[in-house]
Amino acid sequence: MKAILRSIFCMPGVIIHEFSHHLFCIIFGAKVINVCYYNFKDSSGYVIHNRPKHLYQDILISTAPFFLNSFLGGLLAYPTIINKLSITGLVSLNWADILKIIISISIGMHAIPSKGDGLSIWNYLSDSDMNFLLKILAQCTLAPLVFLIYLLNFGSSYLKIDLIYGVSVCFIGPAFINFIYFDIVKEFIDGFQNFAF
Repeated sequence: MKAILRSIFCMPGVIIHEFSHHLFCIIFGAKVINVCYYNFKDSSGYVIHNRPKHLYQDILISTAPFFLNSFLGGLLAYPTIINKLSITGLVSLNWADILKIIISISIGMHAIPSKGDGLSIWNYLSDSDMNFLLKILAQCTLAPLVFLIYLLNFGSSYLKIDLIYGVSVCFIGPAFINFIYFDIVKEFIDGFQNFAF
């Protein structure tokens, strides 16, 4: 039962994580060979794609979940955190608000690029045909990023850094979105809430 609940909890975050890789592959013209948005056996997914033309494109494809999951997690929690929780407190929350918070945390938890994403960046450098000095310079420049990705994954396994980040995305992200994009987000949220299904 615990494994089933964990799988259900992880599903939205993993799907958005893999979708962000897929979306950036499409944007940069990297041919997608195979996609699995969610695998119920181990709560994971994957996007297998050809190498893009440029190193920066591979870096953005690999780190896309950080940007997209963080933004979408904060955006999903925005109406609940900004419009309800910050004004009236816990008393005003209903089951839909609690579900939004749970899904927002799931999406935020899966914003951290996986070890495979870090390995993809490193392999792009290793397999590239750029000249030797440029390759060494690129490896020295990107080694801290790859190391950070591995460190965050290690911390997620033992220190639950992914959960801490997911909770931060849910509760701090809406305030950050509110501060940066107040007018745009308010119009979008108001329009979306008035939309009849």
